[in-house]
Amino acid sequence: MFFKILFGLSIFAEFFTVPVFLKYYWPKKCKQSLLFKMISATLFVICGYSAMKVAVNNTTYASLMLIGFVFGWFGDLLLHSLKDKMLHFALGVVSFLVGHIFFIAAFHHAIKTLNPEASLFAWYEIVSVVVIITAVVIFGIFKKYYQKKGPLVFALLAYGVFLVTMFVKAMVYCGTEWMYGINDYMYPAIITSGLGALFFLLSDGSLGLILMGDETKRGMRIFNIVTYFIAQILLAVSILFIRSQIMF
Repeated sequence: MFFKILFGLSIFAEFFTVPVFLKYYWPKKCKQSLLFKMISATLFVICGYSAMKVAVNNTTYASLMLIGFVFGWFGDLLLHSLKDKMLHFALGVVSFLVGHIFFIAAFHHAIKTLNPEASLFAWYEIVSVVVIITAVVIFGIFKKYYQKKGPLVFALLAYGVFLVTMFVKAMVYCGTEWMYGINDYMYPAIITSGLGALFFLLSDGSLGLILMGDETKRGMRIFNIVTYFIAQILLAVSILFIRSQIMF
């Protein structure tokens, strides 16, 4: 019962802490925005952990997802740091990148549970990642980002490869679950994992536009933050419905 209450409270509290964070976040970072951002980040870690306890889900999928949330927590802390901006920004990006690696591994485990013959990276997954990244590169050329902030663009593209790979893996899981799934919670599993990955892609995509300097309006920043925390909560909730103990 304790973890059920904790699970519900962690989700409910986000409806309070995220708006307060956004209030302090504009027009620039401050100590109050850092405090409420980290409270919000702690809540999605608690949500994931309590979901494990509620569902008695101690599988590989759940463990990998929880580790990904922890790296996301550190990424939030580093990206919102008020000092040593470039160093902390770089470390924050790396932290999120590592988190995506754990998410990728978690979704791969879930896919293997349904389809034991699935390879680590199927040809259609590789093609999907290449197509999406190519589209992003073409967009960057059209917007002349390479002339404005070349090194930053290449760093974001490198991160984008892992982000897009995570998204594609999640979509493949959803498709595999749809075709082969015998999970009693098939639809909640598809919805939480699929939408979680999609919102993560939208959030980081909007952040890329903000960092490029073309979209700095408050509405874009709100969109970036709201979609990010929705993504993390949805992925945390997916632990209630997705199980995988399959190893590579």
